[in-house]
Amino acid sequence: MNRLTSVRSKSMWLASVFMVVFLLFGWEATGLAQENIVDINALTQETQKTSQKADEMTFLWWIPEEFWGASFAQDPNTTVAQAEEFIKILRPYTVIVVVDGKIGAFAGVTYIPEAAIRDSIQIKDSKGARYLPLSEDAIDADTKSLLSMMKPLFANTLGPMGQNMVFFLFPSDNKEGQKIADAKKEGSFSVEMGEREFRWRLPLGSLLPPKICPTCGEKLSGAYKF
Repeated sequence: MNRLTSVRSKSMWLASVFMVVFLLFGWEATGLAQENIVDINALTQETQKTSQKADEMTFLWWIPEEFWGASFAQDPNTTVAQAEEFIKILRPYTVIVVVDGKIGAFAGVTYIPEAAIRDSIQIKDSKGARYLPLSEDAIDADTKSLLSMMKPLFANTLGPMGQNMVFFLFPSDNKEGQKIADAKKEGSFSVEMGEREFRWRLPLGSLLPPKICPTCGEKLSGAYKF
């Protein structure tokens, strides 16, 4: 298994880790139904980006609100009220998880410190407007508490990668009150880290009903354009 494949494999564990965090709240459940079941693996892969350079261990995960809703909807131990209580903590933010490191000649990874990443990272929306990560003072206390609960779980589950996993919170909305990154609406946004750019095209196909090719009958992504 090469290092890039290893990063992708480890990142798929994060959805399960998030559910463990939810259980830490001590909620007891009666079940949450969802009409259109979302493929969590497809959604996770669609919201993650990795560097293709051989000397970089760079992983980004945009976690939209829809990820939480889809995860809780598939958990029989979650009620609508419990899911909403959790989601509203993160709703005011665009959440980007980052791990960034350099791979040496003997495959050792030197991880980039959080402060250095913070100095270089920004979001660019579809109109070209840019947004910097929010400062600690601009983040709600409940949100900071939730993130502090997640970090030790990452470290225990993913080792050095988890120890160097950083949450960056950006505003959810632009000055006009529109979402900077709307997973269900047509558009795009990107995360810039210095000269590197990681771009998402929207909407996310995993959140939409699949389309069928009228010519060959092939099942296609819900975001596919004929």
